[in-house]
Order: sequence, then C-alpha cells, then structure tokens
Amino acid sequence: MDWNEELKAFILNHRTDDPLSLALQQKKYPQMDMKFVAQQVEGYSMAKDKMPSLALCDDFVYPPKLNREQCSSEVTAIFKAEIYSRGKTVADITGGLGIDSIFMSKTATSVTYIEQNKELHNIAKHNFKALSLSNIECHCTDGIDFLKETDKHFDLIYIDPARRDNQGRKVSAFENCTPNILNNIDLLLSKADLVLIKSSPMIDISMALSQLRNVVSTTVLSVRNECKEVLFLCSAEATTNATTCRCVNIRTDGNMDDLTFLKETENALAIPYTATIGNYIYDPNVSILKGGAFKTVAHIYNVAKLHRNTHLYTSSEIIKNFPGRVFRVIKELRVSAKDIAGELPGGKAHIIVRNYPLSSQELQKKLHLKEGGNLFVIALTKCDEKKTLLLCSKEEKEFEEE
Repeated sequence: MDWNEELKAFILNHRTDDPLSLALQQKKYPQMDMKFVAQQVEGYSMAKDKMPSLALCDDFVYPPKLNREQCSSEVTAIFKAEIYSRGKTVADITGGLGIDSIFMSKTATSVTYIEQNKELHNIAKHNFKALSLSNIECHCTDGIDFLKETDKHFDLIYIDPARRDNQGRKVSAFENCTPNILNNIDLLLSKADLVLIKSSPMIDISMALSQLRNVVSTTVLSVRNECKEVLFLCSAEATTNATTCRCVNIRTDGNMDDLTFLKETENALAIPYTATIGNYIYDPNVSILKGGAFKTVAHIYNVAKLHRNTHLYTSSEIIKNFPGRVFRVIKELRVSAKDIAGELPGGKAHIIVRNYPLSSQELQKKLHLKEGGNLFVIALTKCDEKKTLLLCSKEEKEFEEE
C-alpha cells in the first residue's frame, strides 16, 4: 500500500464515481493503482453507513470487500467498548480491520492489536496513526501464538474468530471457526481476567453454553432489529456457566431496548395464553426472540401469548414501551383470497407469518397479494390450534424500526 498525497487527492476527487468503472480505467490513469482506487471508493460508500465517524477521516484506508463485510459496525463496536473495555488493558487477538480496537482504545487503558494477515495489519496500523490513536500496540502474527509466547496478562482478551470454512462458506459453531474457541479456551482464560467471545448471530446459544465453561454472561446484540452479534463473556473465576442473558436492540434513534433475564426464571414462569385476539398485537424484537425470553417478555409487559410456539402477544390496552413492533388489529379474517380482496382493494400488504403452515411467499401467492402498502396481514396459530389471519396497521411509536 503506497499511500501518498497524490493518491489521496485522486481518491477524494472520485469518491462519487462508480467503483467498477474506475477499476477498468487503468490505461486512462497509468500512474494510479485503479483496483486499489476502486476498493477505496467502494469502501467509503460502505463506511458512510457502517462506520460513519471513521468515514470522516480522509486518510482512512479500506481493505478488500470480504474484510469490510466481516468487521464490526461502528455502533456495535461502541457498545462493546462502553460495556467491556473501560479502564482495562485489552488484547484484540483477531484484529482484522481494527474497528473494535479503534473504539476500545477510546475507553481502555491500552489495546494490543494482533492480526496475522500482513495486508490487513498494515492497513489497520496506518488507520490507527491517521486517527491519532497512541495507545494501540500492533503485532503481525497469529493471535493464539502470540498468547502462547507472551508473558503479559490482560484484563480483557477479545476474540472474533473467522466464520468461514476453507471453501468460503459461512459457519457458526465454535469448532468450525478459526481459531477454534473450544481448543483454546484454557489458554485464553490463563492470559486474561476476562475473555469476550464474539460469535455468529446464527449460533445456537444453548449448544454454545453447553460447550463453553466459565461463562459470566451472554449478550444478544441487534441493530435496527437485525441480530448482529452474540457475545459470551468468560472468566476463569466463574466455576459454572451463568444463565444471565441480556437482549439489546439499538434503535434507529440510537436509544436501546434492553431486557436481561435468567434462563431458570424463564423456564419456571407460568404465563397466560389466549385464543382471544385483543386490540393490539406485539412482535418482540429479534434479540428477545434469539435470547429465548418468550415468557419473560410476556410477564414483564403484562401481555398474553397466543400460543406456545407463536411468539406473538396480545392485549386490549396498548403497551407503548413494548420492545418490538406494535400492531393495531383491524379485523380477523378467513384464509380466503376473496375475503382479503374485499379488505385490500389495492391488493397490497406486508405479510408476517408466525407458527403457520405456509411461508410468507406461499401465503402471498395464495391470497393474490403484492408486497407493499400501509397494512399488514399477520398469519398465526392460536393456542386453540386454530389458524387465522389478522389485518393490522402498524402502531405509531416514538421510534420506528426499519
């Protein structure tokens, strides 16, 4: 990477150009590495949404597409920095592009960044300097090898293992990731007071807890109601796995829905089920569903669940602070294209399916509907095992999820 003022100025002047078109203009600009220029323009376009504060730095260099896709977003990196690294000495042993190291360095005493890919390491090191971050120490080596050889002991080790196999396919189980968490957990715990493991949003939490030892807490982290990360915090001092699970959704406005529960409490709760549809339907955010707080959310917000396996809830009076989408029920309908056509003359609605024998696409086809409009058709199974359709409107709230 030969970063200089001429290259920087050229990239800044072409930031709004099409990256593919730029990559094909090597003959027009023989003095420039146009593949690299296109990579920077494409990276900047992504960064404006994924890491907006870093995109403001004109000297920030972006790696190839796959590395950009795999890195943490700014909003999740800030969350982890605020919760886990404040005042600590941190080792980020799978450093990648260094987004987590960047934001942890703002709250930590010091950060040791470790990345074995030389290109990524050099880009991250350049970016740390461009951002004037003086408390990050860089090492270009394998993170596990580094821990084996170092005499240092850290307050926190952060590990985000690569979740692709040799064929480039996505994986989620710890044993299929690189490095293998299960084979190295003893080493990790011997080198730090706390170990923070970032895992795939697709991971089976129960399976992960059965495989790991010394888990202090689990956090399911979503952004704009899309699950991004499942975090496991481990400590050598924890003799048994804690069953505390925190379900966080960072909303569009930057505020959070935040629900913490215990698995034992969830399992022991007795909650009401009903086949009677109230005036409102509640669809919990994905963090709550991924975490498995199905009964806890009903208990906390005093809503009735519609079926053991239908994770929708209902009430007669509106619960405005419910952590998820709220719908006002207009009408209960039969599963009939003719009946639906009478209620939706425009032939448009958003389809939501919960515990129902047809997929949303299949139901849309059966009802002759197109996606769109302001109304929702919610298909579900009630606790009396009857299938039904609900015509609903989305209740306006102080915030909206996309």
